[in-house]
Amino acid sequence: MNLVLFLLSGVFLPLFPLSWLFNRLVASAPGGWAKALSILVLPQLGVLLLWASGPWFSGISNPWHGLVAALALCTAILYAFRAISVREITIWARFMATSGLALAWLQVLAGVSVAQVQLSLLAWSIPGALLCLWAGELARRMGGAYIGLSGGVARVLPRLSALLATGALAATATPVFPGFFALLKTMGTLPAGWILFLLPVLFLWGWSIGRFLQDLLFGVYRGTAVEDLGTAGTWAGALVLVVFAITGLFFWGATWTVS
Repeated sequence: MNLVLFLLSGVFLPLFPLSWLFNRLVASAPGGWAKALSILVLPQLGVLLLWASGPWFSGISNPWHGLVAALALCTAILYAFRAISVREITIWARFMATSGLALAWLQVLAGVSVAQVQLSLLAWSIPGALLCLWAGELARRMGGAYIGLSGGVARVLPRLSALLATGALAATATPVFPGFFALLKTMGTLPAGWILFLLPVLFLWGWSIGRFLQDLLFGVYRGTAVEDLGTAGTWAGALVLVVFAITGLFFWGATWTVS
């Protein structure tokens, strides 16, 4: 096993404590597009490095598997917990993406193919990338991508708020979206006893999305009037989400539940 490649894969495919570097890389990317691209590309690079570092995809247990599985679950729990108190959307998006991406390690340890792990990574990465883009739109209109500080922005930005809310639901493994099927695939790879350690992740995701939607959609807006997202941008975002959901149902869903 190439230790250097393994450690690099732990950075790009976030695994605590190396997940801190992943978040720093994404946070330092200039602008919403660069952050979105980082969330999409870095985990894919991490899987390729992991595949090159040794026989991790063989499904054969070794003394390190238990430790890596425990670190993966701890990473998912830690970043799901951190996301609960966050009000800046780009930070929330990368914390939730980190939490989901860490679960891909469990698939790797179970011997799931590289292609299916890459699909799982896309299921967690795409919602985070979309949220970074739409957070940039919110920041241009309000000076920052914060929610809850001025009341619910859905009253003045209903189109943008609808996209943000739907993207956040996709990021928390809501059924229909691919993250739900990636979660099922992960659960199917775990021994029965380990599934209990996955339950806190689900609880924290539910708590986090509840806080997110409450801050985004509810409350009396106390800021100045702002212009909502244009019709073309709204339809483009909605189309991406619909295609993402349909793909989850008819392609990812069939692939992950049958295999």
